[in-house]
Amino acid sequence: MKKLALLLALAMIIAGVSLTAVAGEIDGDLEGVLSGRTSGDVVSVLVYMKDQVDLTAITERMDASEATLRERHETVVRSLQAEAESTQGEMLSFLDMLKSEGKVDFYQKFWISNCIRVDAPKDVIEEIARRSDVAKVYYNYGIELIAPVDEHPAKPTGGKSVETGVQAVNAPEVWAMGFHGEGVLVANIDTGVDGSHPALAARWAGVADPRYQGHPEWAWYDPYLGQNDFPYDDGGHGTHTMGTVTGADPNTGDTVGVAPGAYWMAAAPIDRGGGIPTTVANAILSFQWMVDPDGDPSTNWDVPAVCSNSWGLMTAHGYPPCDTLFWSYLDACEAAGTVILFSAGNEGTSGLRRPADRATDDYRTCAVAAVDANDPSWPIASFSSRGPTYCTPDGSAAIKPDIAAPGVDVRSSYPGGGYVYMSGTSMASPHVNGVVALIRQANPNLSVQMVKQIIYDTAHDLGDPGEDNSYGWGMVDAYAAVQMALSYLNGY
Repeated sequence: MKKLALLLALAMIIAGVSLTAVAGEIDGDLEGVLSGRTSGDVVSVLVYMKDQVDLTAITERMDASEATLRERHETVVRSLQAEAESTQGEMLSFLDMLKSEGKVDFYQKFWISNCIRVDAPKDVIEEIARRSDVAKVYYNYGIELIAPVDEHPAKPTGGKSVETGVQAVNAPEVWAMGFHGEGVLVANIDTGVDGSHPALAARWAGVADPRYQGHPEWAWYDPYLGQNDFPYDDGGHGTHTMGTVTGADPNTGDTVGVAPGAYWMAAAPIDRGGGIPTTVANAILSFQWMVDPDGDPSTNWDVPAVCSNSWGLMTAHGYPPCDTLFWSYLDACEAAGTVILFSAGNEGTSGLRRPADRATDDYRTCAVAAVDANDPSWPIASFSSRGPTYCTPDGSAAIKPDIAAPGVDVRSSYPGGGYVYMSGTSMASPHVNGVVALIRQANPNLSVQMVKQIIYDTAHDLGDPGEDNSYGWGMVDAYAAVQMALSYLNGY
């Protein structure tokens, strides 16, 4: 009966949102880019089709039926794929023709949102934008990680230890209840992860879970070099952030991660170096891979419970405030069951990075601030980005960030088997990632919205009473959050 209901819901939703048959438009910032180019200059753009799946309708329907995460995943992925398949045909044929005429350098279709990357000269982009099946054309912006404000080597711990930040979020109290993240899959989208690091090697899903045998590409994605056999990290940032999520050395007992029993997976589209271009399109590819790694919409054991992102953009990068470009991909992931987290940014009172600045409702996008857990009063880090944000439906002010976690002098894993201290909101969001893993182990079918609400409701209030523009709802509390998640078990 549930399978029939799922298929009926899919049939009702798949038509998505269809706009009237008028020409598309070029985004204002892309217009600025094109105005400085000659007619023959090739520009990389993202062409959004008019027809898009209504993810809000899917989520509301799944919430009403108390759908499982597997049902949510299958409905969302099949809807997105069917929409793209049924509406991109004419555009792809048009692009084939232009490419055969030498007018298009490259194009690539996506289904996580109904859009196509096109690299072409200015006049061709303008021609594409005039088509009636196009909604809007955006510039394919470059992206970068939120670089740590400080980094220095860590001294050996001398044996078994639990990091200060991990203790501060009350993770050991949750471990004492029997929850370490076992059976939960976590993810990050970053510079990569050193799959051989002693704190992480045993729990990379590609080797730890027998269901991945022969398919390491389901647990590691390299969008540039296509080396999808074993995770690596040339930058170090991603290894550090993943360590804070789930790092623990089984030989020494040295624990730097909040959920040391969780499996992990990773994609590496951020700041690869070596002249490799890093653009929005590569992030799209990574999210698309993450939402269905094995290519089978009916399975969701391979889909992460949570993904933290320690990267973001600012106006200085040419990326406008409140830009909606990322939002559809993040919404697709969350509709399919993955909690998406973003570091707020290291710009202090200058404001949040994008897409952490989004406040279209109480849950999107979850932005994480950094506190100094080495100080017993847990002060907000001077660099931690503050609100308010004006990325609301009506442009009014909203409180951001949403939650806080340790982000000053955080010791975690580093490529080559060592450890370093780093400071930044990049170090804060992985703590929340680990807390989500513990929540999902305690209550596996909680919706994304419920997981976030639990985190907000159980946070240790800091700063001004209630939610504020420095700490959000306060310091994340793993123990209180897991207790609340358990209290909801009878309702899910």
